[in-house]
Amino acid sequence: MYNPLIPGFNPDPSVVLVEGVYYLVTSTFEYLPGIPVYRSTDLVEWTQIGNVATRPEQLRIDAVATGGGARGPTSRHRDGVFYVIVTVAYSPVGCVVFTATDPAGPWSDGISIQGVQGGAFEVGGQVVDRRGQLLGPA
Repeated sequence: MYNPLIPGFNPDPSVVLVEGVYYLVTSTFEYLPGIPVYRSTDLVEWTQIGNVATRPEQLRIDAVATGGGARGPTSRHRDGVFYVIVTVAYSPVGCVVFTATDPAGPWSDGISIQGVQGGAFEVGGQVVDRRGQLLGPA
């Protein structure tokens, strides 16, 4: 196996194995199309088959600063449905769950998880929310 699995701008990979095929998603921060989906049968050769976020309303990142947006997606599969859960930092959507029956898409518009803001970060030993409000020590 190679490190990194996929070269280039593909941070925070998450892989799920479904019926002998690996599917991988990565962070894309403030860029659209967002959250690319790759396919592999051997963890060496990867082919991009689509993107989870192809429409601006899915991530609502139009006013997100550099470093915000889709960060650290997690992929899962259950009962024929693919799930991607992702924090969309500094966006009003917060933490979102996307679903699809085909990993190449189309993907759902996403459902925000209520109560999860998706935007608290450590800055200088302090936790700061997406509005810049100090939440306390890290």
